[in-house]
Amino acid sequence: MSFTTPHVDFLNDLDNYLPLGTLILPLDPSSSLGNQFEESYPEAVYSGDLDRDHQARELHRSVWALLCLGWLRAFARKHPQAPGQIQVRVYVLPADVGGKYMERTDKHWDHLKKLMKYIDTSSERWQGTQPSKLPDNEGNHSTREHRPENQDSLFYIFNTLPSPTPSSAVSCPISSHAISCLLGGLNEVPGLRTNLYAYQRRSAAMMIRREVQPMRTLDPRFEEFECPTGGKYYYDRTSGLVFRFPRFYEEAKGGILAETMGLGKTLICLAAILATKGHWPSIPPQYSVEQRHTRSRVGSLMNMAAAAANRERIPWRSCLQRMSTMGEEFGNCRGILERNVPSYTVPAPEARRSRRPTNIQSGKVIRLSTATLIIVPQNLLSHWRSEIAAHIDNDVLQIYYVDSNESVMPPARELQLCDVVLMSKSRLEEEMSLNSSLKNPCTCAEAENSRCSAHSSTSYSSPLADLHFLRIIVDEGHDFSSFGRKNNAVFALQKLRVERRWIVSGTPSSGLLGIEASTATIETLSGINDRDSLLVMDILERRRRSGIELQLESSVRKSALLKERKDLEKLGSIAVDFLDLHPWSNTKGGNDAASWKQYIIPNDDGVRKPKSLANVLKSLVVRHRVQDVEKDIKLPLLHNRTVYLEPKWHDKLSLNLFCMSLAVNAVTSERVDQDYMFHPRNRASLNQLITNLRFSGFYWTAFTKEEVIKSIELSRKYLESKDGLEREEEGSGSLRKGDCELLQRAIRVGEAALRSPSWTAFSAAHELGLYIDDFPQDARKEWSLTEDTPEAPLIVGASQIAKAQSFVDTHLYVSDPASGLGAVGKSTMNKLWNGLQSKPTKAVENTHGDPPNPPSPPKHRDAHLSTSIQKPATLGKRTVSRTKSIHSPKRATDARPDASTAHDAASTGELMPNRHPSALKSALKSSSTTQPMDPIDQSSILSRTRLSGTASAKLSYLLDRIIVLHESEKILIFYEGDNIAFYIAQALELLGIQFLIYTGSLSALRKSAYITTFNATETFRVLLMDVHQAAHGLHIATASRVFFVNPVWQPTVEAQAIKRAHRIGQQRPVYVETLVLKDTLEDLMLKRRKNMSAQEHHKAEKSLLDDDIMQQLIKDADFIPLLPEEVDDIGKQMAALQKPQRLFGRLNRGEAESHDPDRDLIFPDGMQVSNRKRKASTMVNGLSRGSLASKQKKVGFRT
Repeated sequence: MSFTTPHVDFLNDLDNYLPLGTLILPLDPSSSLGNQFEESYPEAVYSGDLDRDHQARELHRSVWALLCLGWLRAFARKHPQAPGQIQVRVYVLPADVGGKYMERTDKHWDHLKKLMKYIDTSSERWQGTQPSKLPDNEGNHSTREHRPENQDSLFYIFNTLPSPTPSSAVSCPISSHAISCLLGGLNEVPGLRTNLYAYQRRSAAMMIRREVQPMRTLDPRFEEFECPTGGKYYYDRTSGLVFRFPRFYEEAKGGILAETMGLGKTLICLAAILATKGHWPSIPPQYSVEQRHTRSRVGSLMNMAAAAANRERIPWRSCLQRMSTMGEEFGNCRGILERNVPSYTVPAPEARRSRRPTNIQSGKVIRLSTATLIIVPQNLLSHWRSEIAAHIDNDVLQIYYVDSNESVMPPARELQLCDVVLMSKSRLEEEMSLNSSLKNPCTCAEAENSRCSAHSSTSYSSPLADLHFLRIIVDEGHDFSSFGRKNNAVFALQKLRVERRWIVSGTPSSGLLGIEASTATIETLSGINDRDSLLVMDILERRRRSGIELQLESSVRKSALLKERKDLEKLGSIAVDFLDLHPWSNTKGGNDAASWKQYIIPNDDGVRKPKSLANVLKSLVVRHRVQDVEKDIKLPLLHNRTVYLEPKWHDKLSLNLFCMSLAVNAVTSERVDQDYMFHPRNRASLNQLITNLRFSGFYWTAFTKEEVIKSIELSRKYLESKDGLEREEEGSGSLRKGDCELLQRAIRVGEAALRSPSWTAFSAAHELGLYIDDFPQDARKEWSLTEDTPEAPLIVGASQIAKAQSFVDTHLYVSDPASGLGAVGKSTMNKLWNGLQSKPTKAVENTHGDPPNPPSPPKHRDAHLSTSIQKPATLGKRTVSRTKSIHSPKRATDARPDASTAHDAASTGELMPNRHPSALKSALKSSSTTQPMDPIDQSSILSRTRLSGTASAKLSYLLDRIIVLHESEKILIFYEGDNIAFYIAQALELLGIQFLIYTGSLSALRKSAYITTFNATETFRVLLMDVHQAAHGLHIATASRVFFVNPVWQPTVEAQAIKRAHRIGQQRPVYVETLVLKDTLEDLMLKRRKNMSAQEHHKAEKSLLDDDIMQQLIKDADFIPLLPEEVDDIGKQMAALQKPQRLFGRLNRGEAESHDPDRDLIFPDGMQVSNRKRKASTMVNGLSRGSLASKQKKVGFRT
C-alpha cells in the first residue's frame, strides 16, 4: 500500500500508536537480532509440532497483514532473560485515531482479534524482566473471558446489583428540588399522605435522576485494558476494535423498577409522579429547530409571560395549586397558561412525485403534556385506584380513569389537563391498533348531527397520539416483552410519544428473580425474615457457583443455557423496543449498529462477554439489595412448614388406582412402542395423567367402576397367557422379574375398590364423601349413598347433605323441623340417579337410592386409562359463597372481632343461628347481652347431628384449621385444579363460613371485586386462589394464614404465592402450611424438589417429567398398603374431624338459598352486576359469559 507524505508522517509518529503488549517468539539461529530493540518482525520458526505450528502460522499471517496496512508496528530483540527467544513489542493504531489518513475495513480487524489472543499486556514482560512462555497459550485478553465472574448466573448478577444512591446534584433546579423533597423527611412531598421508607425514597429519587440526567456510561461492548506502559485503551473482543479514548452513551431516560415483591413499587411510582407534578417534557431535538412561532402582533404581557413560562418548562400547575391551598386564586393566569401550552410540529411525510396535482399535507401538531400514562393489566386497575386513594390526598392529582374497552376517549386538549391517565393494557392495544373498533368522538355542537366527520370516518385516530407525555409507567411490564418477535403491546407503545419510560416488575423475566423467591419457600420451625443476611448470602453463593459447575450434566446445562438465552432475549426486547437503550437500539443499517445477541447472550459454553450484562443491568434496573432494605424495614416473621398427613382409605384407593393404571400399562405394553404410556408420543397424555394423580392427593372420583374392571380383566388375561407364563419361567423376554407380582398387586387394589361400597357410590355420583353422626333414623336410608348401617356414620355426598341442611334450616320454627326430611331425601337421591341415567355414558339400576350401573366402556385399546389421562370435568361453578353474612361490608380495621370471642366460637364449633323473621319480635324483647336461644330443641336429634369426617385427609385437616382460625385471622388457600376449590367450597358452605374463589376464568371486574372485598371487609374470611393466578401484582396482606393443599412443583410459583400475603402492610406473622400425604408420590416429589439445583428447576419448569429422576420415581411408584381393618370399618375409612361440627341450625344457613352473594361484594365505584349477569358469572370453561367486564362502560375524572 502506498502512502502520501502526510500519511507517512502520521504513521512514522509512534505517539499515534498504542503500546499493546509483548509477543515471545522462538529465535532463529541465523537471525541477526541484537540485544537492542529494532523495528522488525522475525520470520516464523516451526518446531514440527502441528498444533504449535498452526498457531504460529495464524499469528504470523495476522501480524504481517497488519504491518502492511500500517495498523501495527513491531520492535524486536533477543530476550534478555530467556536465551533462544525473541521479545517483540507490539504497537497498534487505534480505530479512533487517524481516520482521515487511512480507511479501516471490518475484515482487517479480524487479524487484530487473532493477534490479541497471544498478546501479553503485563509491564514485566514488556520490560523483559520476566521470562514468558511461547505463544502456544492464550494471552490475558482471552483468559479474562473465562474468569469465574464472567460465568456468574443471571440470578446472582441481578441480586447483587448495587442499591441506588441518588443525589440531588442535577443540572435542572426544578428536578433537583423534586429529588431533595423525596430524600427529605416526613411530608416533604406535597400531597403524599403516606410516610415513605428510606429505600422507597431512594428508589423514587433515582427514578427522577435517571429521567432528567441520565448517566454517561462506557459503551458496554468495550472493555477497559491497561497498556504495559501505564495508559489505558478500550477493546471490543467481538469486532476487534481498539480505541484510545472511551466512548460513552447516555443511559435510558427511565428503566426497570424491580424492587422485591411486596415492597411498595406502586407507592414508589406515585411518589415520583407527585414530586414531578407539572414538570414538562422537552421537545425532541429533531423537532426543536424553528419551533418558536412569531406572533402576528405584539402580545399582552400576560400572554408573553405565559409563553415564556411554558417555554422554560416551569411547573406552574403545582405552584398555582399550592397557592390555592393558601386562599389565593389565579383563575385568569391558569387559563392563559393552559392556552399557551407548548407544542411542536412533526413534518408530514414527503409526497411521492406525480404529474397529478396533490394536496400538500401539513405537519401534525403534537402538544406537550405533563401527564404520566400508567398502563396496567386489567385486573390491577382497582389496585392502582385503591393505592391512589390510600396514599394521595384528595384534590392533588387530576386523574383520568379508563375502566372499559368500549368507553370513548376524550380529545387531546382535555387529556392534556390531566396529571395521570390510568388505563389497561388491552385498552392501549385497542387504542393504538390500525384496525381498532373504536370510534372517533363527536365534537359537534349538536350531538345528533348526522353529517359529523366522526361518524363518517372509517379509521380511528387516538387522542393519545396527539400528545407528548412526560412519562409512561407499565406495571407488570414483563408481559410486554416477548421472545423472538414483537407483540401488539410493543407496537402500541412504539406509537406513543413519551420522554420517560418505566417498566415496573419485580421479575422482568423468569431468570431475573429476587432472592425472596428462594427464602420464601425454605421450611422453618421458628420463623424467618426473608431478608436475613446470612441466609441471603448463603443462597447467593450457592446460586452463583451453580453457573460454573454445569459441565457435570450436559442435559441440565443445555436446558439452563436455553432458559437464560430466552430470558435475555426478553430483556433485550424491553431494552431495545421499549426503553430505546443505546447502542442496542442504534439503527441496524448504521455505522454503529450493536447486536444484543452477540454481546449479551452467552455463547455455547455458557460464557458471556465480560461485564457487558452486568453493566447493562446497572444502567437499567432500580432495585435495592435485600441487605439494604433490611436496614429500613422488617416484615413480620414468615413461618413455613410442611404438614405430613396419613392418607385415609379413599386417599389410598385413589392413588393406588393411578398406580394400577401405570403398572398395568407398563407390563402389558412390555414397555415398548406407543402402547407404553412413557413413550415420547404419549407425552401429552402422560402429563395429564400425572396432573390428575397430583389432584388425587386431595380427592378424586373420576375413575369408573368399568375402568377398574377392565384393568383387572386385562391383567388376568395377560397373566394367564401361555406365552407370558413361559417367559416368566425362563426369566427372559419382556415380562421382567417381579412384573407378575406387580400385576397381582394391581388386581388386589382394583378388587378392593370394587368391594368398597363408599368408593363405588362416590365415583358413580362424583360426590365429595361426607360422614354424618346422629342423623335422624327414619330418614337415614333415604339419604345414604350406600346400604345403610344404622350404628355407623351416614355416608352421604356433599351436594345431598347440603339439600338436607337447607330443608331443616328453612323449617327451624315449625313444630318438627325433621318432618318430611325422608321424603326430601328420596326425591333428592332419585334426581341424582336419574340425572346420571340421562347421561349417555351412565345407566341407572333402580330408583331407590342405590348406585347405578357403571357406564359403558370406552372403545379403544387403553380403555383402562381413559379417565386417568383426561382432564376431569369441572364439578362446580359458583365462586362466591351463598352463606348470608352477619357483617356489613365495612373496613377491616373497624370490624375485627374480639380475639377472645373468636377463640371461644372456634373452640366450641357452635355458631349463632340466623333468626327467622317470625322470631324477630321475641328476640328484640330480650336484652342485647342475652344469648339468642337455640332454634332447635335440645331433645331433638337434629341438635346432635354432626359432620364427623370426610373422605379426604387433607380436607378434614383443612377444615379443622379453618374452624379454629377463621374468626381471628383471614385465610388464603392455594390450589391447583378447580375441582379442589369446589370440594373445599362445599364443605365451607355447610359450616357457614363465607369464601371467595379467585380463578382464571373470572372477569377482570369480578377479580378486582374479590380482592377488594376480601381486603376491605370482614365478610369473607377465606379466599381460595388458583396458585397460577397469584403470580404478580396482587396485594392480599390481610391474610396471615396460607395453605397449599398440594405441594407446588415450581418453587418460584410457590414463592410468588406466599408473597401475596407476606409483604408491606402485613401486620401479623405469616404462617404457611403445605399439606402432603405421607409416603406417597407427592411426598417423593417434594423431597426431590428440595434437592434440585436452580438449573434442574429451569429444565423441568414446564413439567416434572422433564426431570429424569422424578420421571423414574413415577415409573417406580409403589402401591400404598391397605390395612385389613379399613376394608369394612367405616369409622377407620373416614378422615375424622377433631371436633365434629353441628350440621343443622347453624348461623347464616336459614336464608342461604335466597341470599344474593354479590350483595356483599365491593365493585369499583359502586359498579354492581345485575342478578341475571350474576347468575352467568361462573367458574371455568368459558362459563363467565355474562361477566360485566366486557359490558360496563366506565370512564371518568378524579380530581
